[in-house]
Amino acid sequence: MKMTLLVAAAFWGSCWNVWAQDLEKDVRTLASEDFEGRETGTDGEAKAAKHIVAQLRQAGLEPVLQVFEGHGTAGRNVVAVIHGSTEESVILGAHYDHLGGDGKKVYCGADDNASGTAVVLELARRFAKHPTKRTLVLIAFSGEEMGVLGSRYYVNHPVVAETPVAMINMDMVGRLRESLIVFGADTGDKFKEYLSDSPIKIAYNKEAVGPSDHTSFVLKGIPAVHLFTGAHADYHKPGDTADKVNFDGLRRVADLVETLTRRVGDAPERMAFVKPPPSAQLPRAGKGGTPYFGVMPDYGYDGKGVKLQGVAPGSPAEKAGLKEGDLLLSLNGRDFEDIKAYSAIFFGLKPGDEITLGYEREGKRSSVKATLLVKSQNRSDE
Repeated sequence: MKMTLLVAAAFWGSCWNVWAQDLEKDVRTLASEDFEGRETGTDGEAKAAKHIVAQLRQAGLEPVLQVFEGHGTAGRNVVAVIHGSTEESVILGAHYDHLGGDGKKVYCGADDNASGTAVVLELARRFAKHPTKRTLVLIAFSGEEMGVLGSRYYVNHPVVAETPVAMINMDMVGRLRESLIVFGADTGDKFKEYLSDSPIKIAYNKEAVGPSDHTSFVLKGIPAVHLFTGAHADYHKPGDTADKVNFDGLRRVADLVETLTRRVGDAPERMAFVKPPPSAQLPRAGKGGTPYFGVMPDYGYDGKGVKLQGVAPGSPAEKAGLKEGDLLLSLNGRDFEDIKAYSAIFFGLKPGDEITLGYEREGKRSSVKATLLVKSQNRSDE
């Protein structure tokens, strides 16, 4: 057993003795105020795309810009290809767009998602020197914040003829703590096997479809995972800055994705798609707008209820006294098993409603009351 563990550690850690300084440089560059928050269709997005193109060219690749339209503007995907020797491909992707600003502050988006974009660029440098058997398609998507516009366009307008066998999506991978959360692993019959000896603790989330670019591929019948290091109070806020990124953790994520990609890219047989079960349709919010409470669920938790990874500052949740580690169990007297069941209840409410939440803290049950607010454009937590 000890020898097996040592071999596994050596395999996963093959790149660990190389500090990828470019990872930090790319995050700090993309998340600087000079890029004005990288909102799709703006000069800031164009400047970010130019940086990505330059880095890919330095790696010896020939990237192309893929222009798409949506929501009254035009965005740009940046795509680079490392050709293999088969008629199949593996896609590595991350969105580089963000929210721009509110006229007073820039939403720099270091974790969301300069972090994932930096990993794609780092992997381009590595795979350009040591490619896999299958073709690799590296994509920096735009339009994700507007509704995965870039990835949705790409799946309908691919730039290579090789059949995609898997997609790996990095969205918010810059704040590694105890574990790396993996969405959609059950959409491919080999993802969990390939991650079984990961040196980073893996927390699997059963949801295969969510608000990130992997969804566009899952809906096309392509196995796809979304890697995520967890929610935090700076999500979609001006506080998501580069100084808060865990760069050593980001390097570990890049190493993990390299190994996962090599296993998928060099496997003798292609990964098989496993269709996920249909997700329940969530009720639409009332006419008063989408309700806002301000809790950030721990998506790596798989027990009963909804465990909190944090609460947003100044939110109704914080004012009610909820905090990280609390376990939500009921809403307005209705028990729920998981985040999906909680959301089905929550999105049936409207701003101004008073709610009663039952929760558990350190083994003791209690309840709090709060009044829901209106969800603003830049809030995505519930």
